[in-house]
Amino acid sequence: MDTVLGGLRQSLRSLGRSPGFTLMCVLMLAVGIGASTALFSVVEGVLLRPLPYPRPERLVELSQRAADGHLMRFSDPNFEDVRTRSRTVSALAQVSGAASVAVTGANEPAFATLAFASRDFFPAFAVQPAQGRLFAEEEQQPGGAPVVVVSHAFWKRSLGAQPLPLANTLTFEGRAYTVVGVMPESFDYPVGTHLWIPRELEAPLPSRTAHNWRVVGRLADGVDLQAARVELTHIARELKARYGRDTNMQDIAVEPVQERLVGHVRPTLYLLSGAAAFLLLVAGANVTNLLLARAATRARELAIHVALGASPGALIRRFILESLLLSLAGGALGAVLAAWGVSALLAAEPGHLPRVGEVGVNATALLFTLGLSVLLALGLGLLTALRAARQSPGAALARAGNTHSGGGSAERTRRALVVGQLALAVVLLVGAALLGRSLMGLLSLDPGYRTEDVAVLSLVLPPAEEAAQGQHNARLQEQLLSRLAALPGVHAVGAVSSFPLEGGPAGYGTFLVLNRPDEVRDLDDFGRLAHDPERTGAAEYRAASEGYFAALGIPLVRGRLFEARDTADAPHVAVISESLAKARWPHEDPLGKLIQFGNMDGDLRPFTIVGVVGDVREQGLDEAPRPMFYGCTRQRPRAASRFHVAVHGPMGSAALVTAARPVLRALAPELPSRLSTVEELLAGSLASRRFSLLLLGAFGAVALLLSVAGLAAVVSYAVAQRTREFGIRFALGATTEDVLGLVLRQAVGLAGLGIVFGVLGAVGLSQVLTGLVYGVSTTDPLVFVVVALLLLAVALLASWLPARRAARVDPMTVLRSEA
Repeated sequence: MDTVLGGLRQSLRSLGRSPGFTLMCVLMLAVGIGASTALFSVVEGVLLRPLPYPRPERLVELSQRAADGHLMRFSDPNFEDVRTRSRTVSALAQVSGAASVAVTGANEPAFATLAFASRDFFPAFAVQPAQGRLFAEEEQQPGGAPVVVVSHAFWKRSLGAQPLPLANTLTFEGRAYTVVGVMPESFDYPVGTHLWIPRELEAPLPSRTAHNWRVVGRLADGVDLQAARVELTHIARELKARYGRDTNMQDIAVEPVQERLVGHVRPTLYLLSGAAAFLLLVAGANVTNLLLARAATRARELAIHVALGASPGALIRRFILESLLLSLAGGALGAVLAAWGVSALLAAEPGHLPRVGEVGVNATALLFTLGLSVLLALGLGLLTALRAARQSPGAALARAGNTHSGGGSAERTRRALVVGQLALAVVLLVGAALLGRSLMGLLSLDPGYRTEDVAVLSLVLPPAEEAAQGQHNARLQEQLLSRLAALPGVHAVGAVSSFPLEGGPAGYGTFLVLNRPDEVRDLDDFGRLAHDPERTGAAEYRAASEGYFAALGIPLVRGRLFEARDTADAPHVAVISESLAKARWPHEDPLGKLIQFGNMDGDLRPFTIVGVVGDVREQGLDEAPRPMFYGCTRQRPRAASRFHVAVHGPMGSAALVTAARPVLRALAPELPSRLSTVEELLAGSLASRRFSLLLLGAFGAVALLLSVAGLAAVVSYAVAQRTREFGIRFALGATTEDVLGLVLRQAVGLAGLGIVFGVLGAVGLSQVLTGLVYGVSTTDPLVFVVVALLLLAVALLASWLPARRAARVDPMTVLRSEA
């Protein structure tokens, strides 16, 4: 212990005598360790940490799988059959996806996300409420009392964190619900849910092709995932054999709940973690270069120590202690940078990352930082120590006064480290450039609708289960549209049930092509005719007002749009997209075709197609336009209880939002609303790509900076060591341009090797980006050429100053010093 403490004191004094060197090493290590720790904190919180439920690895989610492999939610009959037959999965429960509803009765009207949960839902997760209770048995049946369990976040934000029981009730979807329980803060399933109500309040649908329910459960004791998959596949095939075309369930997919929650972000997080690891390698290589250069300048000192009896072990211990001090200091500063980095990362993250509440620089992350620092210290110390201890004291003393380096293995090591740094920087920059080019390609696409000078107002009305409520909703929508249209500077106003890029509930379903209007009298007739593929088609279903297409600039291809004559009592009409017309009627005119689409809103009155409009990219710029079917909101108010109003005018979208706000407040002050712009929705749809590009680009830029700094340091060191050589060259007639070119060629050679290895590495790792880039090849030649030229230019710029210093060597001064 005395030896170690003495060595630490000696190392501290040695580092203190070189404050510039010490500070540079600590900062470089802090950047690498901080970036790695920040990304590790995110990966650990999102991917690695178990879900906060008892035995979370036993929780699974089930999906129906079609013959083409497409995953779907469960129908009611299929769920009941699976629930009663399965012996490998217990506590099977239905839960709906969280849908936005307008809630009153809280502190103020607001939007909240609602999920229906069946009787085994909470037992499957084995959780108890933080306050109150869960649903009682008599409440989980048709006609049961309307009760609701709320999330901890909703309880704090909208209920003022009042202790239960609460006197007030919450009203949504046209019904009042009594709050009976508050879930723990850690419970969040489906992600983002604020309210849970009993699924049994809604009657089951008899159709086996109505895919409405997510299904969760818990693996039975002693059963593994593979055994559950085998059993459920057998059940699915039996049901398919029995019901044939009445069900499109060919198989059942079984996945751990944690994988379903975080699987979609796994590739991005692993990509960014790899980038952070590359940055750490670049920083470590740079510090190694600095340590090797410092060891070379201390060669005489070390040789004297060896000549006086110091053992190789003592030298190795000294270098490791110095590296340990540098690494621990870098790790401490890196932990601070990581805490700041996690906060900045979560602030910049667009809200698509699950489990963000569990992300932070915690004890696990600090242990990771400590372990990383110790490993770096051992690696840096051993490499430098072995390199220094390998030389004999006599040779070191003989070279002590010679400023010519003579190349040697130490010089080759330093150059190899620079080449490796540059290669890693190339890989990071190529990845960032590919993401950037992909984003630029997406922004250049035509989405099919106007993206500027359009405000979007989103409202949720009570569901139009009764005719009177539907008429009330239709009147309210008409009044809102007419008042907004009367605002100065407004050119067009229209409403639609689901807005492009908004992310709300839409509807994709099967329609029938009818021969006569009375061919379908009930849903049984619909189901019977749906077995005939010659009579069916599939499309996204929307309800839109007559001004919607003008407000968004969606072009009319042929026919007509909705007009004032399309009243509730007039024959129901529809407009379809161009892609639907081409897919379903490739050699016919779709105008005048009679369509039955009542399975989407319960209204069995048929549509007549009167117009064809342009395609729109509804789900995202990176997704091809889907076939669209538009009904008229005036005729189909039930489909438009959730609706979005587009307001177009030349005053600008922000000004339109400001002007529309008082209109909403005056017309429906009790209804919560959300106001945004199409630009905001478009930016939000690309936010994840921008986020990945920002981080990867930042890592690449820092890696490039560190790599170029390492290159400049190596060239400067070589210039300092070759001062005598340059003086002799000048004395023998060499010109300034000769020496300048000599140094720059050395730098270009190192940069060229780094670029070559980096390009090879980037090509090899390009498959990692598959699925993260759109419209550009992961081996795009333009990207590789631009990155290579950029790195070469920066390397030349960084080498220019040491090259100029070499070109200014005074030969007389050098020769006199040699005399």
